[in-house]
Amino acid sequence: MAPLPPRPGHRLLRCPICRLGLAARGGALVCGNGHSFDLAREGYVNLLPGVRRLPAAGGDGFAQLQRRSAFLDAGHFDFITAEIAERLQHTEVGSAGGGRQVLDAGCGTGHHLARIVAALGPGMTGLGLDISVAAARLSARRWPGLAFAVADLWSEWPVHDSAVDLVLNIFAPRNFAETARVLRPGGWLALVYPETNHLIELRRGYRLLDQQRGKARRYTDAAGRTIGPAAITRIVRHTTLAPDAVRDIVLMGPSARHPALTPLPAQAEPTAVTFHIAVLLAQKRAAAKALNISRRSKGRQRFPAP
Repeated sequence: MAPLPPRPGHRLLRCPICRLGLAARGGALVCGNGHSFDLAREGYVNLLPGVRRLPAAGGDGFAQLQRRSAFLDAGHFDFITAEIAERLQHTEVGSAGGGRQVLDAGCGTGHHLARIVAALGPGMTGLGLDISVAAARLSARRWPGLAFAVADLWSEWPVHDSAVDLVLNIFAPRNFAETARVLRPGGWLALVYPETNHLIELRRGYRLLDQQRGKARRYTDAAGRTIGPAAITRIVRHTTLAPDAVRDIVLMGPSARHPALTPLPAQAEPTAVTFHIAVLLAQKRAAAKALNISRRSKGRQRFPAP
């Protein structure tokens, strides 16, 4: 059986041990010092160094990922990637001709990365990082045109300096220092996080984890120190979820492991739910570059960085 070829996004990766570039050789990615990382048959690569290349204990499991795939495939959160694509369409990242590099830090099922790459046009290269081996396996199997790697987002990312045009961070751990390092000058961070009233009805009904307050100030301050000035768009949507979708959204996130979670009933009714989402965009400082975000959009609240 012929060795698996690397995917275009793999060229963004570097060795997590010595930081040299990685090249394909015999079904593996190998650096100049001989450190070798096998490409799994699904097409992903595990770049957790040493003993940490074992399955990650803190990542999402297969059952959670199946729930998330079902929920996202139903289109419930497609407004998030549509918002990001709309805001970036008049920037260099969204310009005609493609050839841009997109990194999804905390890619999960790969759904958001695939939608953004498709929305921004032909020639886009996509790479997803996640600490969950199950996530990398599922994503690589489903999205053969995108590259995926297992990596710890809280540590140094196995990605070259100044190599990426857009970093996505959607409901995932936030590492502003590493985001700034891998972004090229003029590149963008698109950070998405839940606001205080997100899923408020389900939080009350099933004792889901609460949302922390003050995130906007912390995140805009952190982005300003490491990347550049940030602008936040807050989106509020009210919808009714079918019982299966309610189970999916409750069990696909961190609340699924919360000991205080109220058991979901076997039979349930459709439930009115609030989506309260914040989208933060920040552009890495560069000469003659300015924050240039289109502010035309109906039915959204926008707030300048405090």
